[in-house]
This record gives sequence, C-alpha cells and structure tokens, in this order.
Amino acid sequence: MAVIVIKNHEIVENTLSTFIKLENGRLLVPDNTVLDEPLKITLLNDSNETLEFVVGKNSDLKVILEVLGNDKSDDNYSIKFNVLDNSNVKYLLISALESNKAVINHEFNINKDSNVLILAGLVSNVLTAKLDVNVLGRGATVKIKAVAVSSDSHDQKIDVYMNHKAPYTNGEMTCVGIANKKGRVILNGIEKIDNGMKHSNVYQTLRGIITSDDAIVEVNPILIIDEYDLEGAGHAATVGKLDEDAMYYLQSRGLRKEDAERLIINGFLRPLIDEIDDEVLKDKFVELVNVRI
Repeated sequence: MAVIVIKNHEIVENTLSTFIKLENGRLLVPDNTVLDEPLKITLLNDSNETLEFVVGKNSDLKVILEVLGNDKSDDNYSIKFNVLDNSNVKYLLISALESNKAVINHEFNINKDSNVLILAGLVSNVLTAKLDVNVLGRGATVKIKAVAVSSDSHDQKIDVYMNHKAPYTNGEMTCVGIANKKGRVILNGIEKIDNGMKHSNVYQTLRGIITSDDAIVEVNPILIIDEYDLEGAGHAATVGKLDEDAMYYLQSRGLRKEDAERLIINGFLRPLIDEIDDEVLKDKFVELVNVRI
C-alpha cells in the first residue's frame, strides 16, 4: 500500500511510486494507471488544508483518505477529486475530527464512462460535510454510500448533492445516520437531473437510526428533475429505532441490549468496513463507531 501522511501541512511520510506526483497540494495519477494496492492519504491535525486529486484516463485504483484531528480548534478542509474518462475508482473517506467546529467541502467531478464508488464514514464531533458530485460525462456511473455516527452531544450535518450534467448517466445514493445518547445527525440527499440529460437513472435511500429517546436524526431526500425522458428516478427515507423483532431475537439468544444494538448497526456498516484494506485503520474505525453506539 502506498502511503502519504501530511501533518501540519508538511509531508512526514511518502511511499508513493515515482510516477504518482504530489506537488503543491495536487496529487496526479497518470493515464492508464492500474494499482493492485490502495493508495492511502492521511491528513493529521492539518486544519485549513486544500487537496486536489486527478485520476487520469483509463485508470483503475482505490484511494483511502483519512482526515484526523484530536484538538478542539476549528477545522476547514477543501478537497477536490477529479476522475477522467473511462476510469474505475473506489474512494473511501474517513473523517474522525474532535474539533468543536469542523467543515469538509468535498467536490467530485466524474467524466465520461467512468465508474466511481464513493464511501464516507463520518464519526466527527461537530461536523458540516458537503459532498458535491458532478456527473459530467455521458455513460458515467456514481454510487455513494455514506454513514454518519453521533453520540453524546455530537452534531453532524451531511449534505450529499449529485448533479447529472450528461445523458445516459447513473447515480445511486445510500446514506445512513445513526445517533445515540444526545447525538444529532442531519442528512440531506439531493439529486438533480438537468434538462436534456436523457436516459439517466437515479435513486436515493436515506435512513436514520436512533438508539435513545434524546437522539435526533433528520433525513431529507430531494429529487430535482428537469428532464422527462429518464430510465428511472426514485427515493426512500425512514427514521426510527432498530427493528424490535431483530432485537427480541438476539436478546432471546442471550445478548445484552447494548450488544444486540451493536451487532445490528455493525451490519449496516459492513459494506463500508469491508472496503478498508488497512487493518489498523479498520480496527480503529470499528472501535470508534462502537464506542459511540
């Protein structure tokens, strides 16, 4: 696995292949790059960081971006991720910031015939995250799976926006907010299809799970469609407690209520967790989530 660690705006570790360049906050992956191992970037206590990725044409790779901070000062991150034509990319964002005010503005630009899976695990204290996805090229497919977990008095607002600006595109959005104790999660899912973007297909699912009477989860699915000639469009949204029958079954088999809740919630997280190739990062993420629930 190629690793980059940026701490306080300085590169403290870099095992990149020589053909992948990181200069002035811009990481360039050349055309026709195929990586068997993930590329992992860690931003550590690196407030007010700006980072841009460019994935060249006909490439196939996986990128893990870990954004960490253990101080209470304000954090502000601006990240741009550009995928050029005919590339296949898996992108995993892990945000675990302890700041009392953190902002992540993330822009994705997906070009012709590219296939991109975006996964986001958000377990920060106070976070406003904006994931703006521009589907720019004909034949592009984008799937987003985002999970936000809040506990204690944590407050996370997640805006996921996907704008289809080309015909024959596909977009799928699945977002889950989980709140425990006095935690709060707001999920806004917005998909827009511009006029003339024919034969596009979109679907979004937003789900909120609360595990205490004081927890709050709000989900707001929005479709804005200016084109009638579509392959399909739809959305679904639910908020509630964990399934009572599942909880009863697990408790009847000897599990405590807290352990039964963790088991079910970890099931929701499994698609995200399975994509974390770094075992240390995987264990750390699972531990952090389970502490919150």
